[in-house]
Amino acid sequence: MANAEQALRWNGDTGRRWVAERERHHAVRRSLTPHLLRAAALAPGDRVLDVGCGCGETTIAAARSVRPGGAVDGLDLSAPALAVARESAAAAGVPGIRFVQGDAQTHPLAPAGFDVVLSSFGVMFFENPDAAFANLRSGLRPAGRLAFLCWQDEASNEVFALAPRAVAAHATLPPGGGDGDAFTDPWRIGDLLVRAGFVDVRVEGRREPARLGSDVDDVLGYLRGTSRVRELLGRLDDQRTVERVLDALTEDLTARRRADGVWVEAAVWLVTAVAPPAGSR
Repeated sequence: MANAEQALRWNGDTGRRWVAERERHHAVRRSLTPHLLRAAALAPGDRVLDVGCGCGETTIAAARSVRPGGAVDGLDLSAPALAVARESAAAAGVPGIRFVQGDAQTHPLAPAGFDVVLSSFGVMFFENPDAAFANLRSGLRPAGRLAFLCWQDEASNEVFALAPRAVAAHATLPPGGGDGDAFTDPWRIGDLLVRAGFVDVRVEGRREPARLGSDVDDVLGYLRGTSRVRELLGRLDDQRTVERVLDALTEDLTARRRADGVWVEAAVWLVTAVAPPAGSR
């Protein structure tokens, strides 16, 4: 099975944790999603594929943008997330939405079946990005549009940098920055899309404030439950070092506390491209 490791993760504990924290993730992305929807230039009647649709927030927003006459398919590996997405779409009462469980690398797409392919942080988990984007391009009509968001690197992105920065102040930081490392480099992203046959590729940085949680204890508990922070803390030599790191992290979070929650800055790449026009080589 293609992408078997990710399928196992997103249908197991990772998928269940994602669903449990969906409101937090939605809050983090609230100021970023409008950039994606504007770049996708959705219009009434468009047929749209939302790749890695998760709990369906972007799918529902896209479906509202293509009314009347449009339709949106949400594609994701995670059965737990798709169950929530279907419930949310039914509650929203927006027509023209269909959710499908599958892997964008191999899922059969009708040739030229979509006007737009978009993704809100769903492309970073491909086992074989070349195969995935070649498949997505085959599903786009000539001159159809691709638009997606992906995270910038860990060091540039406060959403992910707070805990590693606290660790680095007291211990040697282990290498690695979590999922999606290949998508943190704008040059690699551009090269990948060109290899897949896209044209007019653009990779632009965007930074926006993001609400990470309601208060310091809430955010600290969330961060300690993530796989990246568990990995970092697990590599520390002794409990005293762990306590110093957590004290530093608490201090950093406290400095970012506002009346309405704890805020950080999110840094993303906004990527757009176009399928070749009809008759082009």
